[in-house]
Amino acid sequence: MSRKQKILQCYTEKGICLYETPEINGIRQYIQIRGADKKAPLMLFLHGGPGGSMAGLCHVMQPEWEHHFTVVNWDQRNACKTYLANKSNAAAISQSGTLEDYMADIDAVIAYLHTVYDFEEIILMGFSWGSLIGAEYAKRHGETISHYIGVGQFIHYIDGLHYSCEWLRNVVKDAPADVEKINAFENSIPDPPQMTPAFMNSLQGFSMLGAKYIAKDGRAFPIKSLLTSPFLRFGEKMAMVHGNPKLFSGTYQTMLSHDFRNNLHFDMPVLFVSGNEDFVCPNELLAQHFGQITAPQKKNVVISKATHTCFYDQPTAFLDTIIDFTK
Repeated sequence: MSRKQKILQCYTEKGICLYETPEINGIRQYIQIRGADKKAPLMLFLHGGPGGSMAGLCHVMQPEWEHHFTVVNWDQRNACKTYLANKSNAAAISQSGTLEDYMADIDAVIAYLHTVYDFEEIILMGFSWGSLIGAEYAKRHGETISHYIGVGQFIHYIDGLHYSCEWLRNVVKDAPADVEKINAFENSIPDPPQMTPAFMNSLQGFSMLGAKYIAKDGRAFPIKSLLTSPFLRFGEKMAMVHGNPKLFSGTYQTMLSHDFRNNLHFDMPVLFVSGNEDFVCPNELLAQHFGQITAPQKKNVVISKATHTCFYDQPTAFLDTIIDFTK
């Protein structure tokens, strides 16, 4: 058996390895279901980005998850495999991406899962951008979601940037040139907010400063694992490496206008997990409002020596946290 076959079909009949591209709300959308035991709790993972598919790196980012949960990865609108399955219609899809579009998509993904898997409730985990749509869906669907887990929970995009600027300014106060760079970036934030090419270039520079001074313990992105991923064809790998922001114009509008704080009620247990070096979605913004969140059970965990991708930086601590929460 080849390396590719060993990874793609790694589980016996007791488990599941399923890769499908069903039509969801008029768009063919890629869904991947993997787990060592079909009796394990079902978890739907909502990737970040927008466009940051995790399906092609599940063997790197989520390998141990699949021994405790049946993990569903879904490529959202215009992300990776879903993008290439609808490439001729990508420009039109880019104009979609309202909050209601994503709520309807998650509804349809869960409906599809019912056709291939036996379950009553599902754990919903959202990461970064995915935590925006994940939290909103969980707030609306207490009857379906058994637990909600927000990883690098999105609160408010612009407020998060201002908080991170102040955080970074305090860290680099003895480096005047870098303080000036932070000030220049903060002044470049468009008002009203919009993802212009110039602003996205400024974001890259700000991210480099954050990585230099704050996110010191982050593991390097596994580019080699992406380029050799058995889950992805060449075109899909290139789509991941050379992401096109124009594919998410409608989604960016949703991201820039949404405020998690507008509704702080959940009908299921909620867990928030962040890295202490996460300047992308700083946990402090959540912590300021955590006391106002109502839920049957709530928990906010900050993992040491971890960045925005805390599940990759500290995989054991992360997995232990979610297993303990969902058992």
